Amino acid sequence: MKKLQHDQINSRATQSATHNSHATRLTDETSRKKLSSFAESSLAVVAAFVIIAALQWKSSLQSEKVSLPANTTSITARNPQTESISPQLNEIPTNLSESLPNTIEARLQARWPESSLEQIDDELLLQASDAVAAQDEHLLADSMTLLGANALRQLDLDSANVYLEEALSVFEEINDTMGIANVEMLRAEINLQKRERARRAAHAYDTAQLAGWKIAKGYFHEAIDELNHVIDENLALDRFGAAAGAYQSLYKGYQKHGQIFEAQQAGIEIVKLHASSGRVLESEAMLRQLQQDGLDSATSAELQRQSLELHQEYQHSVKQISRANDYQQLYHHFIHAGDPVRAWQFRLKSQNSLQGVSRRAMHRRQTGVLALLYTSNDHMKNAERSLNRAGQLYTHHNESDLSATSRQMKERIY
Repeated sequence: MKKLQHDQINSRATQSATHNSHATRLTDETSRKKLSSFAESSLAVVAAFVIIAALQWKSSLQSEKVSLPANTTSITARNPQTESISPQLNEIPTNLSESLPNTIEARLQARWPESSLEQIDDELLLQASDAVAAQDEHLLADSMTLLGANALRQLDLDSANVYLEEALSVFEEINDTMGIANVEMLRAEINLQKRERARRAAHAYDTAQLAGWKIAKGYFHEAIDELNHVIDENLALDRFGAAAGAYQSLYKGYQKHGQIFEAQQAGIEIVKLHASSGRVLESEAMLRQLQQDGLDSATSAELQRQSLELHQEYQHSVKQISRANDYQQLYHHFIHAGDPVRAWQFRLKSQNSLQGVSRRAMHRRQTGVLALLYTSNDHMKNAERSLNRAGQLYTHHNESDLSATSRQMKERIY
């Protein structure tokens, strides 16, 4: 396979892979039993259904407004450990039937009964590895398509993009035009979601500026809603530094107005947030400030213990990411050396190294809001390009429903 001998994956895949899978499954490099011929032939149909489902789910999410915390006089406690390993729960379908047609759910349940989305990733990666060993290009392309669709369901957009680029490359090599169209629809959805995330980040930034203006004019309590919204949005978008900044504004405001309990709650969140994001100096500084402001010794000791654990978890995650990067380098080496089977063994090891890595370690480097918005212009162009191509291919194959869906998606571009 000519295209398998090129570097089809970039470093983003290492920092965006899925978490919490069974490690023993990924390290097993023995040959797996192949899919039946029926399952192989149904994978393209599965991909098409996933496309439509993803579009319907995304549209339903956009029609719902984000709910803000009703209580403006106290801070809702958050669990940094929970936030560090999974996206916001309201962004992920908790039941497959809520986001997928019954037909596709039946197929998924038949293949992966009671499996989590992460376990499905494991199965598909192993299937892709077997396809490489068997030089089965169609199975490889189908596997990467489903991996991309599954990553999209988890809102892991970078991993989804990597998988789909690989699927597209193989589909183009074997001239599977329906496979190409399906992948282009999914790639368009990724670009549309990236554009939406950039808009949300920009809106959160504007909201923070408005809150700052209110505070500067002496209207702190009128700014609490905005600050809580900024915190929630930035945590959902993995922008932890911006969330910490909003907490800092709450802390100072509550302190100034003599609301000691609320100030302490905000300060505690700041300590945890910094500790779990690798900013140990900022975490220690906030803890000392809380102690000076009268935080009781028992709470202080417990907070210090928790912050130490969170920082150790962060350090462990960084080490695991570094190890995964090393395996990725070996993957690249063997791909260029013309040994894709050995290369994929190291790719699986890389995936295994990322199990349990915290999202705060994954997203420890943040892109500025202006840079996000600028890049999102390219996302709109890419979405339009993918939809044009998919629509033409669907029309050629007389797939009128899918062609109509591609036209409807264009309405979301701008």
